[in-house]
Amino acid sequence: MDPHAGTGRVVLPTNVRPTHYDLTLTPDLTNFTFHGHVLINLDVNRPTTAITLNSHQLEIISAKLTNLALKTESSQNATDITLEKTNETATFTFADELQPGSTAVLHIAFKGILNESMNGFYRSSFKDEDGKTHYIATTQFEATDARKAFPCWDEPAIKATFDITLRVPSDLVALSNMNVISEKEVGQSGKVKGDSTKGPEGAPSTQKGDVPSTQKGDVPSTQKGDVPSTQKGDVPSTQKGDVPSTQKGDVSSTQKGDAAAGGPLKEVKFATTPIMSTYLVAFIVGKFEYIETVTKNLPTPITCRVYVLPGKTEEAKFALSVTPLALEYFTELFGVAYPLPKMDLITIPDFESGAMENWGLVTYRSIRLLFNEKTSDLSYKRHIAYTICHEIAHQWFGNLVTMDWWDYLWLNEGFATWVGNLAVSKFFPEWDNWSYFIADGFQMGLALDGLRSSHPIEVPCKHPHEIHQIFDAISYYKGASCIRMLSSWLGLEVFLKGIRIYIKKHAYKNTSTEDLWAALSEASGVDVGQFMNTWIKQVGYPVVGVEEDSDANTLLFKQSRYLSSGDLSAAEDTARWTIPLGIEPAPTDAKQAAQLLSGDSLTLKLETDGHYKVNSNYNGFFRTAYPASALTRISQSIKSKDPLFTPGDRVGLLADLAALSKSGHVKTSSLLELLESSEDEDQYVVWVAIAEHVNVLLSVFYQQPEDFHNALKKFQRKLFSKAAANLGWETKASDDYRSTLLRKLLLTNAGNAGDETVVMEAQKRFALYAGGDVQALNQNLQSAAFEIVVLHGDESDFEKVLKCWRDATATDQKLAAIGALTAVRHPALVQQLLEISVSEEVKPQDIGYFFGGLSRNPTARHVLWDYIKANWEMLGKRYEGSMALLGNIVKSGVGRFTSEEMAKDCESFFENKNVNDISRPIAQSLEVIRSNAKWVARDAEDVRQWLVSKGYLA
Repeated sequence: MDPHAGTGRVVLPTNVRPTHYDLTLTPDLTNFTFHGHVLINLDVNRPTTAITLNSHQLEIISAKLTNLALKTESSQNATDITLEKTNETATFTFADELQPGSTAVLHIAFKGILNESMNGFYRSSFKDEDGKTHYIATTQFEATDARKAFPCWDEPAIKATFDITLRVPSDLVALSNMNVISEKEVGQSGKVKGDSTKGPEGAPSTQKGDVPSTQKGDVPSTQKGDVPSTQKGDVPSTQKGDVPSTQKGDVSSTQKGDAAAGGPLKEVKFATTPIMSTYLVAFIVGKFEYIETVTKNLPTPITCRVYVLPGKTEEAKFALSVTPLALEYFTELFGVAYPLPKMDLITIPDFESGAMENWGLVTYRSIRLLFNEKTSDLSYKRHIAYTICHEIAHQWFGNLVTMDWWDYLWLNEGFATWVGNLAVSKFFPEWDNWSYFIADGFQMGLALDGLRSSHPIEVPCKHPHEIHQIFDAISYYKGASCIRMLSSWLGLEVFLKGIRIYIKKHAYKNTSTEDLWAALSEASGVDVGQFMNTWIKQVGYPVVGVEEDSDANTLLFKQSRYLSSGDLSAAEDTARWTIPLGIEPAPTDAKQAAQLLSGDSLTLKLETDGHYKVNSNYNGFFRTAYPASALTRISQSIKSKDPLFTPGDRVGLLADLAALSKSGHVKTSSLLELLESSEDEDQYVVWVAIAEHVNVLLSVFYQQPEDFHNALKKFQRKLFSKAAANLGWETKASDDYRSTLLRKLLLTNAGNAGDETVVMEAQKRFALYAGGDVQALNQNLQSAAFEIVVLHGDESDFEKVLKCWRDATATDQKLAAIGALTAVRHPALVQQLLEISVSEEVKPQDIGYFFGGLSRNPTARHVLWDYIKANWEMLGKRYEGSMALLGNIVKSGVGRFTSEEMAKDCESFFENKNVNDISRPIAQSLEVIRSNAKWVARDAEDVRQWLVSKGYLA
């Protein structure tokens, strides 16, 4: 039975299926081309004379077919080769019919371009210390870009094994999913004996249809990171080893230049892969060094390496320390051994997403892998640990067991996000990692799902061009949050038992959501599908309203759909969810122990006299609307350090009130009251949430009169200045990870709010730093000082920070400078930044750091949008292969406006443009603008009156 029948999916015919690929590629890093030859073993399912597979932006040189069913091997050349641009296919027609039950080998010779689109088989580059540019050939195939590197059946359920051979300059490193099994010299480039790109004699070289132009999209969007971590140190000493060895792989460090055309080549062959999907295949060629270690606690040791650009091995040590821990932990957790002999992690200079889980060869942006203990901002450490754990989790959940189709993307990304955070929580318990998840990823999922233009976790994808638009906060963070909710409801051990059943049953196969529910139901004895389908198949999520009786011992809970716009119609309020309420202390009636709200309402009895909380630890994916009386009690409890309300609870409560203020469920003054009561907060992660919500208010109400804005700034100063003064600028011997990060956060916000003492000290220290005294600012306060100086300084200060950006060699140092530069208020300097962002000084992948920062700057966002409109044709062409980045450009350009006028301006601009590939981010941005506009119209006077009542506004 065809699983795609009736779905409308654009899929390949089922007349033949591949079982094995023998792929040879010769990349040319001088002319930026590649030649290839692939032999594909086929099983024939139906009588056929035509074979259709995926091919995009490749020139097919020749094709022939060898029928293995005959006693005498019989070969026939293709009589016709037809390329179909829309569906990205190539069809080969043969004279003799293949018969069902037989096997054959398809031989294809082809060539292509090493593009600059950061997908397919593409080129990346870096400059060495002497300023010389070196090139790398690398891959990014998810979701549907393996077809840009070699003709193949490019669907996740059409798995096969792979033999990969790379012919590369002798001085470069060649890597693929598997280990190297042989390496030999094969002559000079351009004069290779037995050139693999030559097709069978007499095969036609003509093909119908032009070679398609650059594909639009199908690349995973950038995964957003968590809020800064609170680590106190390196990998805990209780972990058994895998400390990075000092060995360096000097495989290419002695070379002084890339191999010139005509230089010596080597042929590198890799071991046969397990059966796997095409989107997980990878191969990389370039100048790299590595450090390595070996797992200590697995029956079969796994070699772990981190590959970096020359001179960067010192920055790879933290990543290398985490890698074997993750391999060992997931082997234990999933009950199945990691099936490959090695695990390579590698940084790629030009990389669109955060990382990619290619089996055995995981690719990363440098900011997601490299950390310098002496110079890096400590906040990046948790990002790196999480990203590594996320990608290594995919080696099982995604690679070993793979979704059947892209409708089930969340199975990959939602689970890896959850279990990646679970691993970080185990390795670094002092970080309180789940509280950061509540503050960041959890809120991102809720924010996007509060829009009408959101989509269900499980969303139908018919055409490859649709797929990249669902690599978003729903698939990642709502998916992870629902997994977290389910694991809490079932109990972690029961949940993991079901996961082990699932992985063992479906190893090397493909699955749907129902397969996961079946395994979890088997482990738990409950109908998991019935519980979860309301969360997976419905768009949106509920807000749970709480009503109390006079003594707050009887509670009435009601659910309805949450929309951030606050204009939910009766027709839209039909969805209902099965909600685990998570009340603590628990209800006294044993019959109510499950605390499940599945209908419109539920009444529960407590004996706590109002001392309770809903959605403990924010395990449930919903908002809670407490009555005013409960909010008053909760605020007092938090002030008195009541242990019932954990840091995660306090983060979630602030976020709920902020969301309910936006939607009109409560007045914004309720949020302001809770924020004001948080002045004596002592947990860094809660301060992160406080800072976020204060800055959102400043951003949303940015077009109010100057006295209103100044009053909000005064409120911000009162919140942050006392705590900032207590910590000060000087590091102390007693500092731990959290106090280090808290110092930066408090100083940044107090300085941005105009605290004169903080501003003067930042200017003083920056002047010393810019004058050559690098000790004046330690690495964790550079971003704070840079931003304060730019915000309160003049053009000369801007130019000095710009010079710091240009002089920085580490990515995190560059990002600190970019974040500061985008705080600038002068329109001419904003324009200068915009021009820099699309210049050769900035890699195309990094435009989001500029545009995102300028979008957060109320004085710059209109200049940014005008620039995007004036340069749309250039931006569209620049990112035609990176639709996720282009979608993020749109969100940055318009997503923080707060008026109907700007919504209409955006609509008008895109009205007659071909923006199908970014239709979701446009629709979501428009909805956010209109929700914010309603918020401002509804509550501007409420906020003004609160500011007056508190003395911030006369």
